Amino acid sequence: MYEDMIKNVKDKMQPVVEITEVNKKAAEKLIALQSSALTDLFNAGLGQVKALSEVREPKAAVELHVKFYKEVEAKITDVVEQEVSTLTEARDQLTEIFEKSVADIAELPNTYFPDFSKFVPTFFESEKAEAKKAPVKAAPRKAAAPATDAA
Repeated sequence: MYEDMIKNVKDKMQPVVEITEVNKKAAEKLIALQSSALTDLFNAGLGQVKALSEVREPKAAVELHVKFYKEVEAKITDVVEQEVSTLTEARDQLTEIFEKSVADIAELPNTYFPDFSKFVPTFFESEKAEAKKAPVKAAPRKAAAPATDAA
């Protein structure tokens, strides 16, 4: 009996474990992406400072800046695309776990919750009744500005 109860609890908690694992993997990947991007941007900035210190012509400095910002934009765009991909993948996995859990709950036999169906409709009906009972307050009117005689 005790082993059955422990097994039952483990089975019921499995979706929570799966959700935690998905979140952990997504967080680890996002942290790695951010760390790598920050390191790359820092090193690129140092390289830019070094390159600018060696340039003597203003036109060459402007060209270096343009090239630098295009490279930075490309790096950031790549990181953002990877992050969005990671988050989308995690969302899809979490949605799948949630849908499976809801399907499992729907399949629970009526022996566990024989009277549950009685409460659901009355709960929503009581909320609607409360909403109808609550008086609607009118917005306070603003006082009219005093008339002035302009002659």
